[in-house]
Amino acid sequence: MEKHVIPPRFSAVLGNKSFVFLWIGQVFSQLADRVYIYVLVLIAYDLTHTNLGVSVPMLSFGIPSVIFASFAGVYVDRWNKKNTMVVSDILRGLLIVLIVLILKNSLLWIFLISLLIYTIAQFFAPAEASSLAEIVERENLIVANSLFMTTWMWSAVLGFGVGAPLVIIFGSEMTLVIAAALYLISAVSVMMVTYKHPDREAKYSVKSVKQDLLAGFEFIRRSVVIRYALFKMFIVTSALAVICMLAIQFAEKYIGIGAKNFGYLVLFAGGGMFFGMWALGRLSHYFKKGHIVVAGFLLTGLCLILLSQTRNLYLALFYCFALGFGNILINATVQTIIAHKTPRPLRGRVFGIQNMLINFAFTVPVVLFGMIADFMGLDTAIFALGMIVLIPVMVTFFVPKFREV
Repeated sequence: MEKHVIPPRFSAVLGNKSFVFLWIGQVFSQLADRVYIYVLVLIAYDLTHTNLGVSVPMLSFGIPSVIFASFAGVYVDRWNKKNTMVVSDILRGLLIVLIVLILKNSLLWIFLISLLIYTIAQFFAPAEASSLAEIVERENLIVANSLFMTTWMWSAVLGFGVGAPLVIIFGSEMTLVIAAALYLISAVSVMMVTYKHPDREAKYSVKSVKQDLLAGFEFIRRSVVIRYALFKMFIVTSALAVICMLAIQFAEKYIGIGAKNFGYLVLFAGGGMFFGMWALGRLSHYFKKGHIVVAGFLLTGLCLILLSQTRNLYLALFYCFALGFGNILINATVQTIIAHKTPRPLRGRVFGIQNMLINFAFTVPVVLFGMIADFMGLDTAIFALGMIVLIPVMVTFFVPKFREV
């Protein structure tokens, strides 16, 4: 008799209280991050009145992820992941309060404290991703990841969106206090998660940290599936970061709705993510994960190419919706593959390296494509981005193993 397999459902995931508390923690932590960055950019501009000064907060965000993310993953594998997230939230909240106390002083001190805040953040992300794989049943993990990836984008967008009215109504100092409070709310929510940390002998020598770190990189080097999965996640995350940056000029010069209304494009992309989140649970029941990822890349690449040629508002909104749909097909599925294929003792290190790649995708590719758009035109930049996104699709014809990821 053939065994009936029940497709993953949101009802099963949302019925998991630990998942819900972890999810709420993610939302508030992400909101706090984005509100804080928004205020930080304003503070930097007020203190320097230069574009270089405005770039300082972004450096404080990017530098720790490149330098410390992989090391953070080593300690996440050793420490209690729930406690790691809680302490990370509390420390970041307290450090933001410290920023308030020196708000009128040197930009250097603000930069140094921000550097510390985002260094601490490197421990939160891999702990969160590793915990998700522990508290959600294997068959429902793809649905849980799609929900996390969608709310990750919406929280990021909403955080920037609410930053402006909060500063107008309450001022910079009080908005920073609100950001600190959001971190504390996240900490309280994560405290409610039921999670049993496996016992592991603690070793804190430099040699043992180096050995664990190298073990993580060695696992990725030996695992073709994980290596391809991380590459695909980097490509699609870079595309997401670049298109969000280019959306402002696209809204103003190509479809004539004004730079301030670029949020409508992001809104439709978010709508596509929500639709993808709903559809993915059903698609994963009928299609292999690797085929879903390839379809996502094909859809995303073609939509970017078509978007580069359109000047019609309604077509642009439709393409943005499709981009969001394709993005969630790739990101949520690849994240699930990484969780399934990574041994439990190595998840912190692998997700730490993944976090490093994701943050790197929000820096160098954004700067590169910004230069391409300025010197060669916005349509050329978006078209080139679409062609790059299609590379994984073309590779699948020559490397069969690549299609399985």
